[in-house]
Amino acid sequence: MLRLEIAEKGRTQLLMAAVLVGVLLLMMLPILFTRENVQFFLNLHTIALFMLVFLGASLYTNQAFDQHNSPHSSMAALMVPASRLEKFLSTLLLNLLFITPFVLLFWGLHYWGVEYANDNLLSGERKYDAYNRLPLYFILLMMLVVQGFAFLSSIYFTKAAYIKTAAILLVLIVIGVLANKLIADAMLSEIYFLSAVPFSEWVLSNDNMSVYHRIKPPENVQNLIYLLPVFILMALWYIAYVRLVEKEV
Repeated sequence: MLRLEIAEKGRTQLLMAAVLVGVLLLMMLPILFTRENVQFFLNLHTIALFMLVFLGASLYTNQAFDQHNSPHSSMAALMVPASRLEKFLSTLLLNLLFITPFVLLFWGLHYWGVEYANDNLLSGERKYDAYNRLPLYFILLMMLVVQGFAFLSSIYFTKAAYIKTAAILLVLIVIGVLANKLIADAMLSEIYFLSAVPFSEWVLSNDNMSVYHRIKPPENVQNLIYLLPVFILMALWYIAYVRLVEKEV
């Protein structure tokens, strides 16, 4: 089954991979070629991260079950001599095999690139700050949730799956961020500055931002928060499998 998946989708996904790798390199390598602190180059890493989360996870994954959504190929997919579980797992495995190298590439380019850039800055230049690893872990876990949602959408929607997936994700993200901000503002109404990232620490200041304070959840609570995307991902994969079974009945 895995060979069949590679034969059907391998060329298209390799072309998409080449484009995505090229864009990542274009956005993450400029920080290496200057000896001054240029925050714009570090901000490009942030843009590359969110591009990886939303394009790397969803653009690939929305094509996972294309063969089941086309009237020309659905019958051929149905007649493949394999169990539904084998079809599901081979599609999922191939998808993860293509996504994982992008995560490793981003991780390596960011931490190595920031370290290299700091080592080559002119004397007196302010050092770059690499991402805190724990929030980055959570963001990459959220990338898996996006993958799971796109994986479900690819078998659920027969037309314009990517557009529908992106629209629904955007609405859910906006609702989540606004709800988190409203709760934070209600709890800390007198604060001068407040940065409340969902499921992560809060950064606040009440004296014109000369001193910052960080509020973190208890460690056991934070660990449960980091497990939440995993449970959501498992649920999305299971629903996608059930949908595949329904389509083949």
